Parts: sequence; C-alpha cells; structure tokens
Amino acid sequence: MIKVWFDALTAKQARIAAVLSVVGRDEGVEFLITCRRYDYVEEVLDMYNLRYVCIGQHGESARDKLVRGIERQLALLDVVRDFDVHVSLTSPDAIRVAFGLGKPIIALTDTAHSYFVNKLTLPLADVVVAPSAIPMSEWSRYIPSAEIDKVRAFNGIFELMWISRFKPTGETIGKLGLRSRDFVVIRFEEAKASYYGFGDKSKLLIRMARNILERGYSVVVFPRYPYQEDLVKSELGLFMRLGKLVIPRNARLDGLDLAWHARLVITGGSTMAHEAALLGTPAISYFPQHYYLDDYLISNGLPLYRCVDEDCMNVLNKVLDMGIEHVDTSSVVRSMEDPTRLIISEIKRLSSQKPSGKITANYPRSICVAQSIS
Repeated sequence: MIKVWFDALTAKQARIAAVLSVVGRDEGVEFLITCRRYDYVEEVLDMYNLRYVCIGQHGESARDKLVRGIERQLALLDVVRDFDVHVSLTSPDAIRVAFGLGKPIIALTDTAHSYFVNKLTLPLADVVVAPSAIPMSEWSRYIPSAEIDKVRAFNGIFELMWISRFKPTGETIGKLGLRSRDFVVIRFEEAKASYYGFGDKSKLLIRMARNILERGYSVVVFPRYPYQEDLVKSELGLFMRLGKLVIPRNARLDGLDLAWHARLVITGGSTMAHEAALLGTPAISYFPQHYYLDDYLISNGLPLYRCVDEDCMNVLNKVLDMGIEHVDTSSVVRSMEDPTRLIISEIKRLSSQKPSGKITANYPRSICVAQSIS
C-alpha cells in the first residue's frame, strides 16, 4: 500500500483530495488528509465522509501568514509521521515539511499569478502537474531551466476531476427551499490572499446582488470573510428577512448541485465559475487579472463571461437578458482531460523510486555554544 499525504487548504483542494482518495482505494494508494480551518474545507471533506486532521488557521497580514505558517509546520510534524509521497495544490507549509523529511513531492498548480506561493513551493517539487493552457514560460519564472521537464501538462483543468463524476440530484435546492433556475449564486473574492492586490470589491458585488434581487431572483451568497458577511447583512438585510437572500452556514450543501440548478454563478475567484461553466450554467468571473484558464474555457464554447469593475453591471445585465439558462456541455467535457489518472500514475512512479538524496530530518545532534565578546 502506497501512503500519500495530501494537505487541503481550500474547498477546491478538499475536492481534489476526495477524488484521489476514492480512486486511490482501488489502486493500492491510501491518503492521509490534513487541512487548515478555513472557509468550507471541512464541510467538503465531511460531505465525502473522509477522515482528516485539521491543523492551523489562515493568516491575514504578511507577518500573520508567516507566524501561522511556522506554527503549522511544527504542528504538521507531530501528525504526519509515515508517508511515501506528498501531494498538494502548492501548500507552502506541507511542501516545506515534506522536503525537509526527504519525501517526493507532487505539486498541483493552476495559478501562475500566485507569485509568493509558487516561489516557495514549485522549486522544491519533484513533479509539477498543471493545465497545458498555461504557457510553460509562466512556470519558468519559478522552476530552474534544468528542471523544467518536471512539469506534467494535461489538456484540461482540475475541476474536471469532480465534474466528470457528478450527477445532479436537486437535494441542495430542496434544503434551501429554492426552485431550479430561479436563483443566482454569488461568491466573494479572496481579498486577503497573498496574490490578491486589487482592492476590495465587496460594494460592487452588493450592487450586482441588488440588481439580481430587484429582477425577482433569489440569491445565495457565500462570503469568505466575516466583514463580507456583515456588509451583506447591513446592505441587503431586508431581502434576507423576506427570504430572498440566503447565506448558507453549516448546511453541508453540495456546491456542484447548487451550481447546476442556478440561473447564474458569479464569483471573484475562478473555481465556482469554472465548475458552473463546465456544468453548462452561465458564470461570471470578476477576478481582475488575466487568467489563462478562463480563455481556455471560453475558447471551447463554455458559458463563462469575464468583467472588471464597473463593466460588471453591463455584463450581468447582458447575461440575464440573453435568456440562456443552461447549455449542454457534455461533448466539450468529454474532449478534455481529467488529470486524476496522471496524478495517480506519478504517485506510483515516485513511490517506486529510490530516495532522491534530499536532506532528511534525521540530523545529527549538535551543540551550539554562545560566547560573549568582552
């Protein structure tokens, strides 16, 4: 049995861990899953009935991120004691620990713009798995030219790992008392991420939500931070009291089922927009930086739309006025590559190799003597 340690920091990464765990069982691969207490990570892992250990929290300021990261690395050392390969979507804490222990590392990545995280992780990885839609020149910013061949590219995106295995049930909208195609899902931006330096977009999102509500749709909102939730309650409290706006908490909802039944999905990130577009639900991303995977999905005819700042109101009105509620994307999805097999294959290959000669954690004892200078 091959033992793999996966560290999940976001709900998307929890989905990746879940799919790999399920597929790995039939391949002789066992996963130990750790996570960080943040956002909906634990809810996703619970939805798949997976065992996991959650350690540490998400830092906000640069200093806080550093302190939290160091604390988490030390805590992970006490939990992760026996594994053959480490896999994560560029978890700085976990990759640093795995590297220090001399274990092979597979880094999954689709965020070439995440400069600080990529600098800390990609040089340490033995294998980097990334969508081919992202040019190799982007990865050469982080990986030495002599090692660039460690990048394994696939013709797809990571979200295909669960989209290709999904079947809608309607159970989620039943829990929320919603009707199919009669509501819009809104997900706030990751305003405090290390790569996000574009200013707070909360007020723009409030305006978009108000527009949607005044058109008669219900709205399901997923804030990332308490201040975003407080703003929604302050600005749109009347709609909450009328039951037209919902902020789900501790409901164990399947976000894919919700997206499939939605009229539209709006997000300041990428994951929920990509999931929705792959499912055939129109999606708007207001992430203000160029993103190769958006171009990839749009060029394949998927219903994904982009907007920046004030242009978002125009794009919102355009999408809602088009009257297209759902698109059949099955043939497009089948033509793309689900990276699950590639990741499992790389796990098996690395686990069968001899140790790479990296420095291990079995350091000889040494004594440091501090001398004063008189």
